[in-house]
Amino acid sequence: MSRTRNFLAGILIGIGVVLPGVSGSVIAIMMGVYNDVICLLSDDNIKSFSKIIKLLPLIIGLLIGIIIFGNILLIFYEKFPFEIMYVFIGLILGGVPLLIKELDGKSGNKINLKYFFITLTCSILLIVLPEVLSFNNSEIKNIFNPFYLFIAGFLYISGKIIPGISSSLFLMMLGLYDYILSILANPFILSLNELIKLIPFFIGVIIGLIILIRIINYLLSNYFEKTYSAIIGFVVGSIFAIYPGFVFNIRGLIAFILMIISFKLINKMPKK
Repeated sequence: MSRTRNFLAGILIGIGVVLPGVSGSVIAIMMGVYNDVICLLSDDNIKSFSKIIKLLPLIIGLLIGIIIFGNILLIFYEKFPFEIMYVFIGLILGGVPLLIKELDGKSGNKINLKYFFITLTCSILLIVLPEVLSFNNSEIKNIFNPFYLFIAGFLYISGKIIPGISSSLFLMMLGLYDYILSILANPFILSLNELIKLIPFFIGVIIGLIILIRIINYLLSNYFEKTYSAIIGFVVGSIFAIYPGFVFNIRGLIAFILMIISFKLINKMPKK
């Protein structure tokens, strides 16, 4: 894995972690690091320190993406949400042909339409669900219940590892969305007392990470065609989650141009 590529991928993934509606794992797939990271983290033969060294550029980029660029992009997102969403739509659309090509190159098979449409449908349902159920963050008061926080951490990391699954949805269901998002964007605002109270959440994240990475790696190793077809379905479905509609004016034209530019950039990346 190229260190420079991993560093840049980490920055984009970090931005995806912070930005509402954008999946960090989808960006990891677009950047071609998802499979490598899953395999590396699930390999028991590699010592922990060796794993950290290999993933260090990605981890540094991730932290920079979350803390620095994530905050900058959130400012742009607040002022230009329409245009920013079209940039990410371009990135995703540009990456889908690369994913299909990678599937053909590794397994020699075409996309399995059955699994593709199953996960595509699931993605759309997960987008519609919050509006149907009308989640309200203020409904749940005791967010510092240890078991509650543990479940929240497990569900949160599942949304980061499984492409197209919305962590935002899970956090909205649990009434933690605004709170966790503010922590990710500004982790240094936490007091020691709050940090201690959030330990069950971090434990849930770690346990979820260990379990889910092994499951994903097993599926990729033994059922690559079906698993990758399902992942592509989730990736395409994520477009519906961030699509902001279209307006026929100068703003819509600028957004469309930005989408084309980002589409071209992600397509040219493998050649570089």
